[in-house]
Amino acid sequence: MFEFIVSGIQAWNQVGLFAGAVIFLGIGGLLLGNSLYWRVHAIRATGTIIGVLKQDAAFFPVYRYQLPDGQFHEAKSDTGSGTISGKETGRVVSLMISAHNPAEAREAGFYLFDFIGVIFILPGIWLGYTALTAFPITRMTWVMAIVFLIHVAERLRGVFVPKGRRVSVAEWKQQRGIGAGATIDLSKVVQVESLRLAPEPAQTAQFANSKLVIPVLACFAVLLLAAGAYESFFVFQLESNGMRAPGEVVRLVESDSGGSGGYTYYPVVRFHTADNRTVEFKDSIGSNPPTRRPGDAATVLYLPAMPFKAMIDRGFLNFVIPALLLLGSGFLVWLLCYVIRFRKRAAAPGFAVASGAV
Repeated sequence: MFEFIVSGIQAWNQVGLFAGAVIFLGIGGLLLGNSLYWRVHAIRATGTIIGVLKQDAAFFPVYRYQLPDGQFHEAKSDTGSGTISGKETGRVVSLMISAHNPAEAREAGFYLFDFIGVIFILPGIWLGYTALTAFPITRMTWVMAIVFLIHVAERLRGVFVPKGRRVSVAEWKQQRGIGAGATIDLSKVVQVESLRLAPEPAQTAQFANSKLVIPVLACFAVLLLAAGAYESFFVFQLESNGMRAPGEVVRLVESDSGGSGGYTYYPVVRFHTADNRTVEFKDSIGSNPPTRRPGDAATVLYLPAMPFKAMIDRGFLNFVIPALLLLGSGFLVWLLCYVIRFRKRAAAPGFAVASGAV
């Protein structure tokens, strides 16, 4: 009975990891697929910003562009933000025009969705890998998967709109101004220059104007960049000059995860080098639940001159940690640039924030 309960808990955890992987991979795949669709099917044109449309707390640039037939059209960006930086009237930009809606556009150098998509895909790959390697797929896994699907279906049942209240696809497009005949109400378009006196959120101003923001962000960005570069160089050295050998997990090392009271488990692997030396090392990647258990076989990647510099070979997943470190550094650099731009705008005459003039 005890083994039955334990196997049920393990199967439920495995199904949860699979579900998390599907969610992350699905969101990341949709974002990257959407970006790819725009780049493949969009109409290319050069446009000029004529103003912005304000929807809730976001500003959406409105462009005027000319097609090869000589006619001018207006299009609204499919992406808005709470800042007016970069939306100056008269700014010339390269556009991608929606092939199905000439009133919808996106700037050609816009890679935010690609960045976010990669951020979602990487943990999705990790969750899927953990679900496949941490637990065996048994009959209990399929039982728990069915239970999980029933539970999700029950939760989602109340989300769907009752049949009598559903609108047709044509009505839905008309409500949102989507389609070949969609137009933009130019009377609602305003120039950002007239918004210069609009108050910025006090929290944003307080954050951006703090004396410690720039040095702290720069410091962490450099640290992440250095760590990412070191990890990338280390993995590259192993991939290019290292050797592979069969190994075995001999034990797990527990490490306190912090204030949460949980533990992270790191596998200790033993292997034999080409010159028949026995080497043990603790892998740098740990998890909870553990992805490896004592007695599991593991392929080891090591440097012949320094066999203690080794790692478990996970194929293309060897580069996940360097990639995450470099992506984190890139995000901090972007945030640093945003703060610098905010301060430059704050120094311009006539700029004010909610808590007072800067």
